Amino acid sequence: MVHLTQNHPHITLRLKFKKVGNLQYISHLDLVRTMHKVIVRAGLPLWYTEGFNPKPKMTFAAPLSIGTESVVEFVDIKVIDDMPTDEVIRRLNANMADEMQVLDAYYTEDKLTELAWLAYRFEITTADLDQALADKCRDALSAGTVEVEKKMTKKDEAPKLLDIKPSIRSHDVTLKDGKLVVDAILSAEPSHFLNPEYVIKALRKYAGILSTGDLLREHYSIMRYAAYKADMSEFR
Repeated sequence: MVHLTQNHPHITLRLKFKKVGNLQYISHLDLVRTMHKVIVRAGLPLWYTEGFNPKPKMTFAAPLSIGTESVVEFVDIKVIDDMPTDEVIRRLNANMADEMQVLDAYYTEDKLTELAWLAYRFEITTADLDQALADKCRDALSAGTVEVEKKMTKKDEAPKLLDIKPSIRSHDVTLKDGKLVVDAILSAEPSHFLNPEYVIKALRKYAGILSTGDLLREHYSIMRYAAYKADMSEFR
């Protein structure tokens, strides 16, 4: 394979893909390794980095935490030719599992940093669920401050309180089919990125959900399903 490097002209190809089912449990590092292998096997006209071990240039937007599914994942790769995007999708998906498939591909000059908001759906099965508990969850996320403990990166640092309220643009809480359903739009900006697990932390703290420790009776899922720019237009 010929490696074309920094001195060669290149364009940005953006891939929108899903990562669901069992693949929600792979780490971001595993995802990067997997995507690297997939795009090489697909035979795309890749642009490579320089150095002892040239690699395709890949940049991911808002990496998922383990245990969160998504149908709006984005990665930019550099290519040296504008292969038809339907052929790009066909080649990539032929090398992917059903739980990770490319949904769209397009050439762009827009930056991934234009991603400002991400929409999530939380489906929660919890003990003693009724309308009063749903209202308590709604009130908890509507409060002026919503503080949760954030673990620090250094082992000897104590957790600190983080107010996640400024990173919640909107939320809605409903009861549906015996589950508590929370739809929330959370910040995706690097300086204010909000891990959706902190919403679960807040509801545990302020509303007492998921408190029995019985995983057969109490559990939850998180799906990332939409992405927006700062003006709430669709990010793509």
